[in-house]
Amino acid sequence: MPPAPYYGVEVIETGPGSATVRIQPVATAFLIGTAPIDDVHGTVEERANYIQKPIIIKTREEAAAAFGAHKTGFTIPSALDAIFDQAGPKGVGEIEVVNVYDPVVHTGGVGDVTNVDIIGAFSPSGQPSGLKLAYDSYQRFGRFSKILLAPGFTGLTGIRAELETICNRIRARAILDTPTGVTPQQVREARGPSGSFDLQFSNRRLVPVWPHMRVADTANAGQTRLDPYSARFAGVWLKSIMEYGYHHSPSNRPILGIEDSETPVLYIPGDATSDVQGLRDAGIVTVEERWGKGPHVSGNRSSAWPTDTDMRNFLHVQLTEDVLDEGVIAFLDQFKDRNGNPARIEFIEDGINDWLKSLMIGDDPILSGGQFRFDRTRTTNASVAQGQYYWRLTYAPIGVMERITVDRNIDLNLLGNALQLAA
Repeated sequence: MPPAPYYGVEVIETGPGSATVRIQPVATAFLIGTAPIDDVHGTVEERANYIQKPIIIKTREEAAAAFGAHKTGFTIPSALDAIFDQAGPKGVGEIEVVNVYDPVVHTGGVGDVTNVDIIGAFSPSGQPSGLKLAYDSYQRFGRFSKILLAPGFTGLTGIRAELETICNRIRARAILDTPTGVTPQQVREARGPSGSFDLQFSNRRLVPVWPHMRVADTANAGQTRLDPYSARFAGVWLKSIMEYGYHHSPSNRPILGIEDSETPVLYIPGDATSDVQGLRDAGIVTVEERWGKGPHVSGNRSSAWPTDTDMRNFLHVQLTEDVLDEGVIAFLDQFKDRNGNPARIEFIEDGINDWLKSLMIGDDPILSGGQFRFDRTRTTNASVAQGQYYWRLTYAPIGVMERITVDRNIDLNLLGNALQLAA
């Protein structure tokens, strides 16, 4: 159909626009557990807003107002304290918190909360509860959480499996606590079939941590209590993301707000047989202390190590890849169902490649290299006829200096140099 007659100056948009790649928020965590909401919310109607409802928390003050102070038997207030203890000037991002404790339902107190409450379900109408609410984060907040936490509950039946399923689908990672009162040997044995508890899994999205941390017990003056390591490790990682970037490892960073670790972890610099070495080699994130330094996170790898030697077993590498994937998917979504003409294909290539280049400049590059290209080999006449277009993203992450080797020897010639002897 010919255009209608028009006389004068007009502007016609012919290109695909000026779209840019947007990175989804990275310093995000999903925390599920129990909170003494009847201490801070006086009516059933008020409490209903804090039961099986995701609440975004960014500050310690917001945490206290929503979920109350630490109380023996409840997990959320102490976990939030542990996370916010790590905060620096840039904070720790945002934590999506779900409380499953309902005083009306759990009439016997917090001890009535079970693994079923934590795992949750989808109602007949599709409404999620418990951990299933992590699937709802994108629809509610425009992003999925990158770290999933259920301190105090990860050892219960079905919860680790549920966390693993969710993490695989939403590109997250779960921090899993080991039991209290176990030794380094027992932790390593748990990676195999004869362990006294179960760490026999290999997944880049599951991160087992040991030991628990000893902290001041705010509910009992002058005493200490044991807190799960997972929340403090999550806080360290979130702070690292905020201050240094998602392409940095959370290892060798201080753990704040603790008195000590539950069990001393032997660390001898340069000694390959110390506890820290054995635990890290078993895919466990642990803690190391050295004179004048204090407790620090020790471990760069997920539970995929050592059976999976792919570089993505490094925590920062898998996170970097997740950020790349989400950025590309979000960018391409606006071109879905649009015509696949040469101009649009070139625009898409240029847009993502310009973004990749921006990740590689400066003194602290996010990538070692990257390229995004339309795949003219896999994309065929037949695939185009079916609406299938193929692209290829290649990248190289930044390596981490986990092992630093120095070759040392005595050079006798240097003796003569010092005395100005003849060669």
